[in-house]
Amino acid sequence: MESCCGNTPEMSMAAVTLWAALGIGVTTSLGHCIGMCGPLISTFSLAQGKHDSRLRALLPALLIYHFGRLNAYAVIGLIFGLVATAAQATGPSNEVRGFLFLVAGLLMMVMGMGLRGWLPTGRIIESSRLGRFTSEKFMTLVGTPSMAGRYFLGVANGFLPCGPVYAMAIAALTAPTPLHGAGTMVAFGLGTVPVLLAVGLGAGRLAPALQRKFNLVASLLVILVGLEFLFRAGKMFGVVAGIKWGFWPVF
Repeated sequence: MESCCGNTPEMSMAAVTLWAALGIGVTTSLGHCIGMCGPLISTFSLAQGKHDSRLRALLPALLIYHFGRLNAYAVIGLIFGLVATAAQATGPSNEVRGFLFLVAGLLMMVMGMGLRGWLPTGRIIESSRLGRFTSEKFMTLVGTPSMAGRYFLGVANGFLPCGPVYAMAIAALTAPTPLHGAGTMVAFGLGTVPVLLAVGLGAGRLAPALQRKFNLVASLLVILVGLEFLFRAGKMFGVVAGIKWGFWPVF
């Protein structure tokens, strides 16, 4: 059955992906993001505090910064969603979408294992020359007093090489529309905002042992989404008839 927005089952699966992206954002922020982005956010807050350390001045600066970061994520998701749409226009929709789900599922599995440390993918991505260059440039601009400067610093942070961000960008490849791709990335970003906002305000500190536990949860969620994508690919190729939990159809 078709709706004004496309195939109803596709929209339902896209909604599941959005909620999964939000959950991955929350759990990732409590582990990976505190370790990787936490120092950047803290440096930004300290530099901004030299202009005005009061909460009513620092909070808007941080919110503008995160707004820029979410905008960067939306652009990434939109681009990956457009790539998926363009790919579907090249051949039979079901076969192309099955291929996209297959590729996305395999890559999500790899990225999830990298997030846990079972594969070196995260270290390779985040220690790349591009990552070091962007981080160095970021650090030279953290003291900007202008709203535009804070916004574009957030945008720059959004484009920093990051394993979880790349994993969710891969998930955007399976989105039924480019807007759903952008929404997937924004949902992920929104999940990371509360913890990183707390870090910026000086309250977000977790013991390394807890960070590792949340990293494990985040990596397992990424792997589970990857498995789901692989099952979807199997269904589209006719290899899997459907998945049920008792009498309840999963998809």
